Amino acid sequence: MKQLGAADVHAQMVTELGLDPSAVDLTSIEAVAGALRRAASFLCPCTALTLIRAVVRPMRGLVQDLDAFKELVHETLEAMIAHGDILEHRDVEEDPGHGAAALLYAAPAGFVARESGTVFLLGVTTDQLSPLPDKLEARIEYVNHLRRLSSGQGEDLRSDLLHLGLLEVSFRTWSRAPQPETASQHVARLDQMLDAAQPSREVPGLSLLDPTRGVRYYRGRWVEPRSHSGRYVARRSQAYGADLWCYIEMCNGSPERLIDFPSVGSRWRGCDEAWRLQMAIDAHGGNPQHFRIRSGPEGTRVMEFFSPLPLWIRRRWDAVGEPVAASGCLFAYRLRDAELPEELRFAGDSLWLQEISANPS
Repeated sequence: MKQLGAADVHAQMVTELGLDPSAVDLTSIEAVAGALRRAASFLCPCTALTLIRAVVRPMRGLVQDLDAFKELVHETLEAMIAHGDILEHRDVEEDPGHGAAALLYAAPAGFVARESGTVFLLGVTTDQLSPLPDKLEARIEYVNHLRRLSSGQGEDLRSDLLHLGLLEVSFRTWSRAPQPETASQHVARLDQMLDAAQPSREVPGLSLLDPTRGVRYYRGRWVEPRSHSGRYVARRSQAYGADLWCYIEMCNGSPERLIDFPSVGSRWRGCDEAWRLQMAIDAHGGNPQHFRIRSGPEGTRVMEFFSPLPLWIRRRWDAVGEPVAASGCLFAYRLRDAELPEELRFAGDSLWLQEISANPS
């Protein structure tokens, strides 16, 4: 009987997940995501804790820091829920007044198609690692929790996947982006909400995003109220917890009325709503926020940004490209040339961003 060492067990388990043990380790995000998909195929519906335990417990004695590995599994699961491999719903049979449990469900095998011909694979299969034939399976690109598949020359990959029984999800539905509107329409809609707000009293710990300051230096746009008049994206302190985001009307440095973010019924974070509103304010005022593009490794470009962006678009670009080290900007993403045109349109239509030269004179 041959005794296997830890490295041999790692390699064998990675292979069983359909991954290349020479490229990824069992503690890599790619392998953790594969293990979560495998566990979800026979445990779901279940709680997140049940799924995490199913992946962590077999690793006792195989990883040095089990707590750190558990945290990695938790973070990967959160990313997979956001991506759409696993779905989270409240248990409708529980009494809402007693804290209904959130249950996880394995999404059916599906895909999201891009204009470039690339597809993102979604979901879990119950009786096998993948619903794809071996030739397609071998072409999957694993990047963290994502699975990408690119079309070959003259190949209709979308039709092939539909023929195999995978469900197609439109890119707009998957990305959960806001409905299209102009910057002026967005500002007008938020102004109407602010018009309907009750007059406010003193607002403690208030700071304002000043739209008259340059859009290239985000931190430098934050100011304390002085003699400001007008409407501003702002933050205000609270007794406990992080500062709240809001949209506030000021008159000679005094608050008149405000609405807090996230707004009632919103599915986005407060900061996401606030950042997008500031982009609309800047664009509506004729001074849109910027991004620039520089050359990346062969066949890629890097988009560089100077202000924070909402989570829903970061999630989109995590799938389309990958974050890279930023220099002279707040953050950056590398995208393939084939993906760039669609993302340039999206940045302009949804966030009203304007491209500037990578080498301004």
